Amino acid sequence: MSLSFKGHTVVITGAGGGLGRTYSLLFASRGANVVVNDFNPDAAQKVVDQIVKAGGKAVTNSSSATDGAAVIKSAIDAFGGITILINNAGILRDKGFKNMSDKEWDQIMEVHLKAAFACTKAAWPHFRKQKFGRVLNTASAAGLYGNFGQANYSSAKMALVGFTKTLAIEGAKYGIKCTVIAPIAASPMTETIMPPEMLANLQPDLVAPFVLAVCHPDGPDASGKAFEVGAGFVAEIRWEQSSGAVFKLDSSFTPSAVKAKWSEVTDFSKPTHAQKSNGHNFQETLAIIAKLPSNPQASPEVRYDGKTVIITGAGAGLGRIYALQYGKLGANVVVNDVSEKGANSVVDEVIKAGGKATAAICSAEDGETIVKAALEKFGGVHILIANAGILRDKSFQAMTEQEWDLVLQIHLRGTYKCAKAVWPIFQQQKFGRIVTTSSPTGIYGNFGQANYATAKAGLIGLTRTLAIEGKKYNILANCIAPMAGTAMTATVWTQEMMDTLKPDYIAPLVGYLGSPANEDVSGSLFEVSGGRAVQTRWQRSGGHSFPSKTPYTPEDVVAKWKSITSFDDGRDTHPSTSSEALEQMVANFGNNGDDVKAKL
Repeated sequence: MSLSFKGHTVVITGAGGGLGRTYSLLFASRGANVVVNDFNPDAAQKVVDQIVKAGGKAVTNSSSATDGAAVIKSAIDAFGGITILINNAGILRDKGFKNMSDKEWDQIMEVHLKAAFACTKAAWPHFRKQKFGRVLNTASAAGLYGNFGQANYSSAKMALVGFTKTLAIEGAKYGIKCTVIAPIAASPMTETIMPPEMLANLQPDLVAPFVLAVCHPDGPDASGKAFEVGAGFVAEIRWEQSSGAVFKLDSSFTPSAVKAKWSEVTDFSKPTHAQKSNGHNFQETLAIIAKLPSNPQASPEVRYDGKTVIITGAGAGLGRIYALQYGKLGANVVVNDVSEKGANSVVDEVIKAGGKATAAICSAEDGETIVKAALEKFGGVHILIANAGILRDKSFQAMTEQEWDLVLQIHLRGTYKCAKAVWPIFQQQKFGRIVTTSSPTGIYGNFGQANYATAKAGLIGLTRTLAIEGKKYNILANCIAPMAGTAMTATVWTQEMMDTLKPDYIAPLVGYLGSPANEDVSGSLFEVSGGRAVQTRWQRSGGHSFPSKTPYTPEDVVAKWKSITSFDDGRDTHPSTSSEALEQMVANFGNNGDDVKAKL
């Protein structure tokens, strides 16, 4: 079977060089009409000229990819439609987190996230109407695992994983399939950070055939899935959960109880592989919990005496419960919320219970203001619980740009701003604990929450990079994905779920991670709800290694799909860093002969 794209129109952003250029040439060689988008019109035109000279059809578009309407209009005007969108545009603004500017953060978010949103939003009505569409988004190893000096890039690239998973859910009934890849290839962007001898083995034409295979109407179904691709090596990655621990839901469920059962929380001897945000059977867990004795407690008790904790979004819900717990166990508590009434009410509760607290009434984006309140009242800050959030649920078709922007600002940019404000203090005192708040929606996607899934996934990438950069300073950063009944979830949950998943059942895990008692857990992701806590990590299939000296074909990908996507043949791995993820690609550099399965 030869995969032809005759009659299809593909839009490729950032296509003036690197991967985008290679995608453009290969799609055109297979008969597709190609819109070559790049902010550099000369670079885009050179690609178009090369396609036309070879007998293909292509036009340039030099709009910013953030002007999705203009980009997609080029396809409609030139070719009468669009069937495939490759969101590939990207830039780097690498900088150590302490020195990263807001501009460097915002530029990355614009080019990677806002552009993907804008182009997909403009293409979506056409895809729905014709009951067919393909969207391919571009993540990176830095997004999956974190990377030093790339807090902005890691956040954006991981965010695109959550974005993709939600688009796949919403697009299913309309024949729209969405896939995300984490490619590694030589490009003007990677030339600034990788040595020439490595780049020589990471040619873009060792990524492009996979992209064509998953975008073809008759290609394998890769919708909602994520893949790592480079140097001829291709593998699927998915989430894997530990067996986890369950806790008695009574007064003995404390941070000390979590510490006592920590080996259970992180036990992967019997892993599970959830595929959706509500995939767990809570009634089954509650039946187990009902038979448990009171929770054993670690000694010494987990406490926060002499430590000051900032909790954002603490005027109600989870943040309020966190504040009461930290106050009870000796911390000075800074209660941040946009609601003056809510913040002051929680401060009063903490003080009435014998604790110490002050309010910081402002947006979570005002990180400096919140830290200033901590320093003025308590003379320091040691722990950041980034919890502030909002919902603006809407189907992707109906979602407005404002609804997109607002959710990303509060969740992702707000966490960045607060972490940025505490960072120099944490570095100087060689101590800091950060707990960020993702969501099962960020991990698995969820209908009507493309903005929320994107922001919550982005926080995983941010947290992993903070963990890497903070390690030498004893700054530990972890991310939780809670399911809890709050004012935010009350709009979409039943009362039974609200009762089962109380905020009280999330706080003990947060209390342990954000404590001096946690001495080495960092860069990890935990799902927690209803007395159950599990660690969640990446599982990578054994994958397939094609010859690295000559490009494989889209047809080769189809033929080897089972090998690429099999998790049950004993070859799976669990990379936790970018360098670990790269090992199998580097091992394929010398693959000159017939394609072989990746060797562990």
